Amino acid sequence: MLEDILVVDGDVSSRDTFYQVLTSIGYKVTCVPSGKEALIRLERERPALIIIDSSVLAAHMDCYETMTKIKEHDPEINFVLLSKMDVTPALKDKAFSMGALAVIKKDFSTHLMMKEILGILKESMKEFKKEARRGKILIIDDEQDTRNMISNFLSMKGYDVTTAASGEDALLQMKTHQPQLVLCDIRMPGMDGLMVIKKIMEINSSIKVVMLTAIQDEDVVAEAFKEGAADYLVKPCSLMKLDALVISILPRDSGN
Repeated sequence: MLEDILVVDGDVSSRDTFYQVLTSIGYKVTCVPSGKEALIRLERERPALIIIDSSVLAAHMDCYETMTKIKEHDPEINFVLLSKMDVTPALKDKAFSMGALAVIKKDFSTHLMMKEILGILKESMKEFKKEARRGKILIIDDEQDTRNMISNFLSMKGYDVTTAASGEDALLQMKTHQPQLVLCDIRMPGMDGLMVIKKIMEINSSIKVVMLTAIQDEDVVAEAFKEGAADYLVKPCSLMKLDALVISILPRDSGN
């Protein structure tokens, strides 16, 4: 399986064609009809590339508003813009100023459009590898969507990521996989986050633990810091904030 691709296109036939072609060569493809739905997906997933049709218009959010909000959500995410019309210098300038990697003529009649998209994807993955970071991270959260979103995002950055659905599972994993950083949900069934932090500190006090909490409870946060937590993030957290926090804890040259 290769990388994830998100297609944002209001035309069902186009979405189907993208899905059929890209999945047939090993990519995992998600298709949505609007910018609004794309942003909802990005709360749970982190694709390697987003393909946006310039004619997308739904819920008063056109392709440019969609691109702006995507970049606000994650400044490093890669996307290309497709246009049924001729690709003019003005269109390119506007798209590039908003962070697009390319503006491509939308044309399924030849292989050229798909060839260019695949070339861009290959180059963008090379850049990811150049900037790859090192470090072992353990994500502990009983919500699968949260685990998957954070794991995919950090794995794309080059980190060695493992996940656990409970505190008990996490402590078992730590017998064979000792992380440098743990992202731990506070509210979980069974062993809650505060208990997990305490146990982790008993195993290895040099491990950095960041709390993930859906509620801003000062008493809980204070207790977590008392048990040894290094920092906390309020869920749902933006990937930009998560990235900045992880970089501050695990510099690019960290790892074994």
